[in-house]
Amino acid sequence: MGDKLLDWLFGVIARPVDTLREIAAAKPFGWALLVYVGVTALMALSSYSNMHIYNAWDEIMSGMNLYIPLPVILLSLLFLGIISIFISSGILNIFARIFGGRGSYWSLFSAYAFTNFPMIIGVPVNIIAGFLGLFGSVVSGLFSFGLSIWVLVLQVIAVRESHELTTGISIIVYLIYFLILIIVPITLLIGLVAFFVFI
Repeated sequence: MGDKLLDWLFGVIARPVDTLREIAAAKPFGWALLVYVGVTALMALSSYSNMHIYNAWDEIMSGMNLYIPLPVILLSLLFLGIISIFISSGILNIFARIFGGRGSYWSLFSAYAFTNFPMIIGVPVNIIAGFLGLFGSVVSGLFSFGLSIWVLVLQVIAVRESHELTTGISIIVYLIYFLILIIVPITLLIGLVAFFVFI
């Protein structure tokens, strides 16, 4: 299985369509979760190594007369990331099935989690950026944005290949999911503000 894992990791970057289709069929959800957690943790650690970000965080906390150690924040974000991958896969799976998808939750979860792997390219970029001050942070941010777009495209492919949908339907499913990510937090925020204003 180790050789297969390396083949999948390389394939997500070099030949994503065939690889994500194969991952969806194999459903290696344990390996998929490990890849997702590993890449997310490495990205968090590489950001932590960027002292420019650390100093900025320190200043923000001091300005608020509050101090939460950055490692605690990073571990919390990692924990939330793990929860979010399960929830995101569930939402995408529901809408994929509504639009005629024939895959399973674990097929989608496995392919979806592997799409995070290209973000590992950002680890050395973040570390190098730490030595370049503000300029490095700008370059790192632009690079991370580019990687995020790449991963987003891979996620649409993961939905398509795991549920045997067309590209158009897969994009619609992903757009609905994306709108939910935006609308739900905004609705909760408006509700919270209204509660405190009218209480």
